[in-house]
Amino acid sequence: MGSTRVESVGVVGGGVIGMSIAFELASEGIDVVVIDPAPGHGASWAAAGMLAPASEVAPGEERLLQDLADAAALWPSFAARVGEASGSVVEYRQTGSVLVGATPSDARDVTRTVKSLRSAGIVVEQLDGDELAEREPSLAASLRSAWLLPGDHSVDNRRLVAALLEALKALGVRIIEDRCSRVDLEPRGLRLGLERVGDVRCDVCVLATGATSPIAGTEALGLPVVRPVRGVTLRLGAVEGIAIPKGPIRALVNSAACYLVPREDGSIVIGATSEEQGHRAIALAGGVHRLLDAARLVFPGVDELSFDEASVGLRPATTDHLPFVGALRDERVIAAVGHYRNGVLLAPLAAATIATIVRRASCA
Repeated sequence: MGSTRVESVGVVGGGVIGMSIAFELASEGIDVVVIDPAPGHGASWAAAGMLAPASEVAPGEERLLQDLADAAALWPSFAARVGEASGSVVEYRQTGSVLVGATPSDARDVTRTVKSLRSAGIVVEQLDGDELAEREPSLAASLRSAWLLPGDHSVDNRRLVAALLEALKALGVRIIEDRCSRVDLEPRGLRLGLERVGDVRCDVCVLATGATSPIAGTEALGLPVVRPVRGVTLRLGAVEGIAIPKGPIRALVNSAACYLVPREDGSIVIGATSEEQGHRAIALAGGVHRLLDAARLVFPGVDELSFDEASVGLRPATTDHLPFVGALRDERVIAAVGHYRNGVLLAPLAAATIATIVRRASCA
């Protein structure tokens, strides 16, 4: 980027990653425009809002642990700043989560997972049957033990993206509901070609494009390959007299992962399937059935709640399931892609990282 001061940034992608980046940059006085055909929707809308730095790491992804822990540490101040800028509540909850295994085999697998987490320095506390019943009385009586992960938190992802949109408007960020179809690299800045409303010019472009296909003009810039992994979450509405878990529950049920994330209004989010089905954003009946079956073995009250919605999101996954946040071969184009299952958790860290890159470019 040479010695040119960065005064304007075009953020392509209005999910939680793109909007968090725009929020961070706009908070530093940079002129920002966000381009997305449906800001705040997609995978960000379908998510459950688990902020779980310990229990979201699968085998082979251990390198991500430090980033997840760093992101979790940023969340209290990030949630407060977004809430203050938007004048709304994002429902950030620091309750910890409970990890359980539904069957004896699942419990053994969970115990092995706990050993791995502890070896990585993650705090995990064992709960016996009485302690579990006292902490989470709505769970199945058949669950004899569990583990508490006090570092796990949660946020209402839909309240979060709504608050981010309001915060961006309050900061003067332009939000263009259109699709960017091309990025042209010009001697003085960049030109972003939009499908309906013409071109947008900026000094720097940030690609926070989730699981969408690469944009024309970026093919030779070294953007990592990102594929969509379909995830379905279920939203169950509150019913008077039916108690729900007090905090997030992570369960292994017949070797399949299932989580339950309660909301303050008495509703609950259940997730999530993981399906390699390309860009087909549909909820299959079989996946919904398996989620409900798994959830009721852990929390029998599922059957008494209202079934409100099956939400579909396409998680953006790189080949190694690790995100890429940094400048591409032309340093005026920056990418924040491939956040897979951890987009909501990693959003403040991605935003801080991009802001540092832009700040350094301005000082060059």
